Amino acid sequence: MTLRTLVRSTAFGLLALLLGGCQTLVRQSADSGWVEIPAGSTLTLHRPVQIQPGRARVFLMDRGSAASRESGTSCVLEVRRIDGDGIQTIPAGTVEITRVQDYIALVSSRAPTPTLDRGVRFQLAGHGDSGGSQMIRPGYHFWLDDSQDPNLMRMTCLGRLDDPAYTRAPTLAEIQAVLGDVATLEVALPAVP
Repeated sequence: MTLRTLVRSTAFGLLALLLGGCQTLVRQSADSGWVEIPAGSTLTLHRPVQIQPGRARVFLMDRGSAASRESGTSCVLEVRRIDGDGIQTIPAGTVEITRVQDYIALVSSRAPTPTLDRGVRFQLAGHGDSGGSQMIRPGYHFWLDDSQDPNLMRMTCLGRLDDPAYTRAPTLAEIQAVLGDVATLEVALPAVP
């Protein structure tokens, strides 16, 4: 084995070790520490969830709760296949979470600037003509075990839409408040040796 092969093998091994050791951490609440969502954690749907024709996702929220308006948190349940003709039903039950992934939804918006003559408006180049300000919604993909239903894919929960400096990913408490009586996210406690 040459030195070059040894260095290359070591570098790839270290890279695999570093990437394999990455974990997604979620806050319990806004003023608490971070926790890992380990394998064995579950999402329990307390009632069947219907996805309308032509859609791949449905919002999961307790209609009687103001939690989503207060925190800006929203969660959607997603499937792999879109049925253009019929309603898809995901039955009530418990599904294991196989992994959790950090996610950031990038959203560009451009609020029109009113002018007196509603016609041509002059402005400095690069000031407001670049497609709008970049806003984000940080959150998580909760990948679900599809062994019972191969069409079931994941639950995605996002925080408030805002400028990057003013927003954050939702906490477990905010996610649970949005899910309300529709679903429960249960974090498995790590095994203690």
